[in-house]
Amino acid sequence: GGGGGGGGGGGGGGFDERYRLYPQRWTQLGILSLLALLSDWACFATAGGPTTWTSQFHHNPEELIDLFLFTNVLSCFFFTDITARFGLRKVVTFAAGMMTAGCVLRSGLPSDFFLPDYNLEILGTILIGAAQPFFQCTPPLLSGTWFGQDERALSTSICLNANQLGIATAFVVGGFFLGGKTPDALDEYLLIISGCSVAAFALTFSLFQDRPP
Repeated sequence: GGGGGGGGGGGGGGFDERYRLYPQRWTQLGILSLLALLSDWACFATAGGPTTWTSQFHHNPEELIDLFLFTNVLSCFFFTDITARFGLRKVVTFAAGMMTAGCVLRSGLPSDFFLPDYNLEILGTILIGAAQPFFQCTPPLLSGTWFGQDERALSTSICLNANQLGIATAFVVGGFFLGGKTPDALDEYLLIISGCSVAAFALTFSLFQDRPP
């Protein structure tokens, strides 16, 4: 769009600079989409191999999915007020850290390369569920802050569809790692999710911004 598209309405020219578009907007969108994808992958992580999960923990994996969704709904009630108070960068970065902590707890990394007690699976799931609304409800705000009016529908839909991609990833990758395999494969699988979450948190901390410069 460059230089002042047309005369528009008299005194409006002074506001054009506010809507200058920066290439970094795609980085912001990519990070938020990645976080959204990872949060749903973590939620439905065991959907691709429920038998492997049950043989390890003796609990139905649907219990954790229900807990995730319940925590997610509760967290949604606080999203608007928290984001308005602390700003986009702080809340998204904190939520990314919370999701990463949840993934790490579920993988057993703090203790050893073995799966942790089931109570840590519950705690990790609560952290991931509480974090997700800060990726799931944020796309319209990100689009309105960083993107031009004719790009906002596209950028919002990309980010929202990342949630669906996360669910698909859980079934495809989970099926590959867990389908008909021993509980040892579950260790490896949850460690991979934790590694991806740590990388996403590092990207968020380093590159995610409140608004254009």
